[in-house]
Amino acid sequence: MEGVERSLLKGTGRESGIQHRSGHWASVLLFSTVIVLATSVASPAQSLAVVKNPPQGKPDIPVEDQARVSADATSPLWRAFIWEAMPTEWLTDSRRHSILEAYQLNDWKPFFINGRFELTERASQLKARLNQAGEHALDPRTFGIERLGSLTQRLEQSRVALHLVEPHAVDRLAHLPENGVMDFEEGPHNPVLPVQVAMDPSQPLPQARGGSRQADQKYRETFRAASQLDIALTQSYLRYCSEMNPFTNEERLRTLEGQNPVDSFLQSLVPATPQYKALQVALQKYRKLAQDHPRQPRVAAAAVRAGDTGAHVRDLQLRLHQEGFYDGKLSGSFDTQTQKGVQAFQRSHLLAVDGVVGKSTIEWLNVPYARKAEMISTSMKSLRESQTRRYDKYVRINIPQFTLEYVKDGRVKDVHRVIVGKASGKKVKVQGRVMGENQTPPLASSIEQVVVNPRWYVTDRIWREIAGDAAFDPEFFARHGYVQMSSAYSSGAPRVFQEPGPSNPLGQVKFEFPNAYAVFLHDTPKKYLFDRTRRDFSHGCIRVENAKKLAQTLLADDANPASGRFDDLFKGKRPTHIRLNEPVPIVVEYVPVSSPDGNEVLFLNDLYGMLGVGGPAKG
Repeated sequence: MEGVERSLLKGTGRESGIQHRSGHWASVLLFSTVIVLATSVASPAQSLAVVKNPPQGKPDIPVEDQARVSADATSPLWRAFIWEAMPTEWLTDSRRHSILEAYQLNDWKPFFINGRFELTERASQLKARLNQAGEHALDPRTFGIERLGSLTQRLEQSRVALHLVEPHAVDRLAHLPENGVMDFEEGPHNPVLPVQVAMDPSQPLPQARGGSRQADQKYRETFRAASQLDIALTQSYLRYCSEMNPFTNEERLRTLEGQNPVDSFLQSLVPATPQYKALQVALQKYRKLAQDHPRQPRVAAAAVRAGDTGAHVRDLQLRLHQEGFYDGKLSGSFDTQTQKGVQAFQRSHLLAVDGVVGKSTIEWLNVPYARKAEMISTSMKSLRESQTRRYDKYVRINIPQFTLEYVKDGRVKDVHRVIVGKASGKKVKVQGRVMGENQTPPLASSIEQVVVNPRWYVTDRIWREIAGDAAFDPEFFARHGYVQMSSAYSSGAPRVFQEPGPSNPLGQVKFEFPNAYAVFLHDTPKKYLFDRTRRDFSHGCIRVENAKKLAQTLLADDANPASGRFDDLFKGKRPTHIRLNEPVPIVVEYVPVSSPDGNEVLFLNDLYGMLGVGGPAKG
């Protein structure tokens, strides 16, 4: 039967006739006809019945079960009203498929409203999460909070009106005889009648004997209000799940079906990392600073250092005090305590910690608090959408932080400093993205092999850079260990590669992973560059500090046979390719605010100007 429903659903989505309400109801009637014929064992001259009050004396449902039945949404009429409440355009919009599928799997019963037309505990839990969306840098308006409020009010008004004529009204209490078959009351339009009359206000709803036209209308209004609200809640639920964790499609549907508790599932969508929690706290801090200090102090655009005095030093102290880096007096005198405050500020903004307020420090001191809050918001979104959430073991690189983390079993096992691509360089279009020709691209892949003593195959772009040096030095290629190949560059010159050795730019280890940008991780002979605060020096590849240690760790955790003879592989100059038994996911990200220890927050700058929100300078 599920296959029949799915076919019907897909079919109606493709039919061009469903562009107006009449075509919509034709689909409803066809859909319901098939469902009723397939599921009912009663005679064709039977219709669905709405029983408003349990019979007195000998109830058809045991007393102990009546409360449960009343609380469950069980009426077949839900199908008609929920289908009616679906916007017609959804039937041809593939983006709404998950909502349609969810109701289909739930037999077109409401998810957040019970048989007494009340919001369930699940609905209250969802609404509480939506109201807290701002804590995750989400705009609550995205989830239709105001509309949910008005629809909730409308449902309550309908319920009150219904209960004035039916004090014990529920969606359905069917008469269940001993044989377990529903006792339907006969009607002239079966089996389409339940849907047909539900949509036609001129016809009474089929009910048990003794029903009134007034009750019919109130039931109809309440069903309609409840269905519209339930669809709106379902839409908000799916959107919230997608915003909080886009990798939970199956879990979110299972939760809707009642297989998982809603509140615990919604809590599981929040990144359970100290870093994310620290950014949440920082977001509230900078939002409050922006609200309390709309005209924040600006530091004079000139160097300020120990021993200086004046109003500009007082402005510096005030700014440091507001952000929590200085708790001394606003004396206007650059003393030791002020210098320590400057150094703390510099550390938190990945600047050279020299205690001197130079150009870069002044630029960061003058960044508005609202802009910093925006940077934090962007970073929280990046963490929620990070591909790393799909894995328990992975290598993660944050470009503006110049840091690599190796995570195993959900815990950071190793941290390495890295060098990334230069921010400078002309703009080019790569894989549909406009970026600097030397910039390291964000990407997701898997490290498949480690190469010991790698050769360096010179690219066209880098060849153009070294060709000038080679033109004035006949021994250039031989002295640096370059070997000519049979293929040629676009200029016609033979392609070259560099043999392993101390001057090879790849160092002693390379990590290969498939990607469209031809970048990889590797060692480097220029170890001194890792001591720089800002480390964007490469042509796009990522240079790793202690690359041999990272390789050895990956091989050991891979239980790779090469792990036991790793050191011996470096004794010669022959390249050795070691394929991992299980590739390790690698995620290269661009997150401008971080908190490595879950306490201190680091503002890392919008290095490549990709976000348009962060930092005083770009590149």
